[in-house]
Amino acid sequence: MGFREKSNVAMLVLTGGVYAWYFASSADVLFSRSMDPEVALDLTNSKMLMTVGAIIIASIIAHIAIAISAPSEADEAADERDRMIDMRGDKRGGFVLALFTLLAMGSAMTAQPFHLIANIALAGLVASELAKGVSKFIDYRRGV
Repeated sequence: MGFREKSNVAMLVLTGGVYAWYFASSADVLFSRSMDPEVALDLTNSKMLMTVGAIIIASIIAHIAIAISAPSEADEAADERDRMIDMRGDKRGGFVLALFTLLAMGSAMTAQPFHLIANIALAGLVASELAKGVSKFIDYRRGV
């Protein structure tokens, strides 16, 4: 497994794990109709910012560990195959992001609470990254 493939697997695991925890632990706030919207927005904002910060720090640590484990692989430039796999993954992730964008726009047009719209947008970004990562993983395993 090369550096880019290891990096992709690490990001898949981190993204899936951290955001699964976030959405599972935030479900009570997200779907509560009785909670004051201002309180829900404050709770969601702080937890969302902590989660984004955690994923950034964890991904930096993971990439440093991958680079230390095989420094010669980390220096290699992307070849045509890597660029093709990235392009295909970006395309597939873009379709998922477009669907969630429409869902978030529909939620905004139906006057849903702000914290719900923000979390739909975040879910779209996460689902897009997961779709892109799975696509890249499959393409690296099958070969393009």
